[in-house]
This record gives sequence, structure tokens and C-alpha cells, in this order.
Amino acid sequence: MRKIPLLAGLLAAISLLIYNFSNTEPASKTDAGYAAQLRQARQQKDNAFRTAPTSPIPPARRAAFGGLRYFRPDAAYRVTARLSRSAGLVPLPLALTGGSADAYTHWGTAGFELNGQPQKLVLLQKQGDSQELFVPFTDPTNGRQTYAGGRYLDLPLPAPEASEIVLDFNAAYSPFCAYNHDYSCPRPPADNRLTVPVLAGEQLVPQ
Repeated sequence: MRKIPLLAGLLAAISLLIYNFSNTEPASKTDAGYAAQLRQARQQKDNAFRTAPTSPIPPARRAAFGGLRYFRPDAAYRVTARLSRSAGLVPLPLALTGGSADAYTHWGTAGFELNGQPQKLVLLQKQGDSQELFVPFTDPTNGRQTYAGGRYLDLPLPAPEASEIVLDFNAAYSPFCAYNHDYSCPRPPADNRLTVPVLAGEQLVPQ
């Protein structure tokens, strides 16, 4: 599962905070206001992981939990991508780490450049969720600086007339199975392998 029910509301609020400022262009490489809001969202997530009864952090480790690790905010990893919508919502089941699969559809693709290199990501929509897109991805940092199984982005559903979408990799997060192997999490599809390191967002969980 991606989000457990009792924690989902708080995490959704954190994601919304990131959405609200990720669509504004910074005045400099990393705008101070943007960075401050991002740090606030990260602190809220740390507090939820430390205190919520449904936290993915195992109960025996919560008292000693010192917070997640992140790359520094960097506006270079907030990119505007070209949207290409699928002609129809084609089923694209995602394999789970636990061995089964979750029902998603291929909503479209996002094309962009990162560190001067062309990249593309498949945008997915969970069946029954009409408000959000799910973007699981892997990159060369996996297994070294970031979780080996890849990371996720959640995006608000674009307006029908939109031709672009903002991908803010500063908001990239690890699946719950990065903290607790009792969870079963979607595996990023092979098409969502980025060729450049994404030095933004959440790093490996502290042990």
C-alpha cells in the first residue's frame, strides 16, 4: 500500500502544501520562501512519522526516530514538462513488492530535460482516484543515496486544457516499504527509469 488510511489525510495535506508552491518560479536558484515551505512540509512529515499510531516506522524505533534525510532544496530539480495524454485510460497494473499487483491506468507521459538530458516519465492514475497522478520512478541514486526500490511523486490532476505539468523532484519520497518491510509497495515501471541522478527529495532512511 502507498498510504495507510489514518495517516493519509495528514500526508495529503503535506503534499498539497508542496503542490501550492511548486507551481511558482523561484526568484533565484532556490528561492528562500520556497525552501522554507519545503522544510515546513518535511518537518510535518517527520512529526507524523514520529507520533502517529499508524506511522510506518516500527513502534520500537519511533522514540529514537530522528527524522528523514533529504537533499537540499534545489530549483534545478523543479521542471516544467510537456504533457502528452493517452488516447484512453489503458490499464497498467503495477507489481507490488509483496508479490501481487495494484490497479493503475496509463494516464499520459511527461517529457522534460534534467541536467541537459531529455527524459520521459509515464504518468499513472490509480483506479478510482480522479484527483491525483502517481509517478513512481528510479534513477542512478537508487541503492546509494536513495532507496533501492525507487521513489514516488504525487501530482494534482492537470486541467483539461493544460499542455504542461510541473515535476518537483524536491518532493520525491520513498515508499513505506523503505521504512518497514511489512508494507507492500508499487514498483516503478521499467519505462520510468531516469538516466540522470536526481539529487533532490528524500534520501535513504536513517538506520
